[in-house]
Amino acid sequence: MPDNEKFTSFTRCLDVIRSMAGDRTQTVEEIAKTLGTSTRNVYYLLKAMKDYGFSIRRYHGLYTLEARSPFFLDIAQAVNFTQEQATYLFGLLCSVKENSPTVDALKRKLHYYYHVNDPVTTRFSRKDYRNLSLLQRAVKHQRIVILHDYASSNSQTMSDRVVEPYNFLGDDSDVYAYEIKSHKNKTFKISRIGSVEVLPDNWFNTDQHRKVFTDLFMFSSDSPCHVRLRFDLVAYNLMQEEYPASYNLITPDGDKHWIFEADLANYIGIGRFILGLYDHIEVIDDDGLRQYLREKVLEVQKVLEGRKGEGRY
Repeated sequence: MPDNEKFTSFTRCLDVIRSMAGDRTQTVEEIAKTLGTSTRNVYYLLKAMKDYGFSIRRYHGLYTLEARSPFFLDIAQAVNFTQEQATYLFGLLCSVKENSPTVDALKRKLHYYYHVNDPVTTRFSRKDYRNLSLLQRAVKHQRIVILHDYASSNSQTMSDRVVEPYNFLGDDSDVYAYEIKSHKNKTFKISRIGSVEVLPDNWFNTDQHRKVFTDLFMFSSDSPCHVRLRFDLVAYNLMQEEYPASYNLITPDGDKHWIFEADLANYIGIGRFILGLYDHIEVIDDDGLRQYLREKVLEVQKVLEGRKGEGRY
């Protein structure tokens, strides 16, 4: 193929990507027209794009490219904000009192591309962001820190905690640390920390640090379980709306179903989700999950039977 024809073919492929990116959709016939080729060749192109890192969604004969496709994310990492930066900017925008179309547009864009939550559940205030940054620095350089005025919900007190922070949980809203006074590994919520003081002293209890895993439902465990489910459209939409972090855990399975595959700390979060959508979800793998669901169904039956006997139902 002559160089000018190769260049024309390349630019047409870019036109296809642009026509399908974001919330734009295209039919096979429209893609073929852009490429100047047959519809049969369109399917070869779509497969090649998928292999190259594009996440392609098909719905009612329309094709679109997911904004968070691996290909786009690779580029975004080089030119866009980090997740922490996007969240911090979103928090600043939420603090603007006056109504502004520009502010609203920026918030929508941050929410769409970075899955930042709404103002009610925004993770970080300026104080929290500063504390998170100091803790990240302490973890990187293995320094001991003082968590000043930590508000404990268990003891109902505020006190200073001297700890060795070494891991962040979930979406960085919690820090896992070894508390020197109690000789225990504990989870500390960043939002409950008054301020962070990084000391010049290095960790000296590294052998007591324990690895911990936190799943998308914000449960933690040192022995995660693996589950594999099949969603229909209802379950697929609700999972992504309620738990945006599940995006990379879901892959298409035909035109109308999706596979959810993940390591989870326990069955509590996913069990609640399945029981609420039992006729929209199929459990493919994990006998432990099946047994957990059976036990929960029996518990519900006992509760209902007890209330019926009391005349409450």
